[in-house]
Amino acid sequence: MRLKEIIERFTLVSGFEMKDVSRYLPIVDDCKAYFESLLPELNEADTRRAEHACAVYAFYRISQLGRLDDMKSFKVGDVQMNMDAIGVAARKLWENERENISDILDISGNFAFRSVRV
Repeated sequence: MRLKEIIERFTLVSGFEMKDVSRYLPIVDDCKAYFESLLPELNEADTRRAEHACAVYAFYRISQLGRLDDMKSFKVGDVQMNMDAIGVAARKLWENERENISDILDISGNFAFRSVRV
């Protein structure tokens, strides 16, 4: 997966300008590493789908972080952003994207022990 492509898609789904993305690069890079650890070898078309899904996932994760510090809104240029609205939109976008890539990646969010040896 290509970080440059993920960042470009992140700017599209998040609405952030490229100059504002630098503060979120560690999270975007962590999401890329997470996806790469779960993905099998992919063809070009599926790689593009995974990169888009990774960008959406990064936007979702970042929207959740903003809500942790009780920040209710912030301003980007002339636009006032409401964190609750962003969080809801990011969650819906991620749920839809997760469904769209379920054929190549299973991120169900469920955790289970398969077996335990003592």
